[in-house]
Amino acid sequence: MDAGPLRSPAAAAAAAGAAAALTSTASDSVLGRTSRAGVARELTAGESAFCGATAGLVARAVVSPLDVVKITLQLETGGRAQQAVRWPAGGSAIACASRILRREGVRGFFKGNLAAEYLYLTYGGAQFVAFGAAQAALARVPGMPRRARSFVGGAAAGAAATALTYPLDLLRTRFAAQDLARRVHTSIAGAVRHIHAEEGVRGFYRGLWPACLQIMPYMGIVFGSYDALASGYAWLRRNVAVADTFATRALDASQDAVIGAAAAVVGKTCVYPLDLVRKRLQIQGPRLRSYARGAVPAYSGMGHALSYIVRHEGFLALFRGLTPALVKAAPTSAAIFFVFGQTRDILLAMRH
Repeated sequence: MDAGPLRSPAAAAAAAGAAAALTSTASDSVLGRTSRAGVARELTAGESAFCGATAGLVARAVVSPLDVVKITLQLETGGRAQQAVRWPAGGSAIACASRILRREGVRGFFKGNLAAEYLYLTYGGAQFVAFGAAQAALARVPGMPRRARSFVGGAAAGAAATALTYPLDLLRTRFAAQDLARRVHTSIAGAVRHIHAEEGVRGFYRGLWPACLQIMPYMGIVFGSYDALASGYAWLRRNVAVADTFATRALDASQDAVIGAAAAVVGKTCVYPLDLVRKRLQIQGPRLRSYARGAVPAYSGMGHALSYIVRHEGFLALFRGLTPALVKAAPTSAAIFFVFGQTRDILLAMRH
């Protein structure tokens, strides 16, 4: 793709027309679009990385306060498990947000935001590149259904992106966990030096195993659900006589967001206990008491953490912070798929 630095009015009009033709038809895959004329176009690896990174940056800006509330609840212990899973949003989530605001001010909702921006930027790009590579490899497997390819490709993409960006995820958790009044780390560079000196390289990967176990089914469900729902919507738009009105065009434009949000809520609920365990493991180490909002014990691993939480805090404790997690997951996924879809359509429309 080489659109050049300047474009003539005729070329711009042609691109706008191509974009309209693409966006007026529902996408039938995450990485590609099929126009009404039946022309299928798909992103390259570089284009996927750009679209994914852009989507990640926008999504992070939307959900930073919810992320801090969720992590704070996950690191609390005690008898609040019943409140932690209340739906709709209320109870412990609102109380937690009020505590953060009262103790630390508005700044408290953006702790670790720089590390998180790096995380979302890198993760977003890596995830969609890995998904494209996995899809290309799985397409050569004879007899493998498309839905299965989407699930396996999403799982593989999630695992690869998580492993690549995990140190940034750990830094994000530790910055969000610490109290601004008694900070352990004041900068990313300082945090990297402290963790390396006190815990070694392994310290950057605490909780990686439950993270991968969590993200693989989660991203498999998200990508698989997105593919199924988007294909169904595309079929309806092609085969059901619906007038091309402002409402239908608006629905076409927002379907990436709606489908992405629905898929994320289902996936997040299924794998949430592993996400909680991952956060508990990420704050382990010599400075555990500086991060924990209560008597978080030292865990020897994922299995020990799961059994200890259930035995001492109850089964519902595995879902502490689920309300803000779902409230966060839906707009995050909606923003990612919507921004990815919009940048995808622009790039595909610019092709000659």
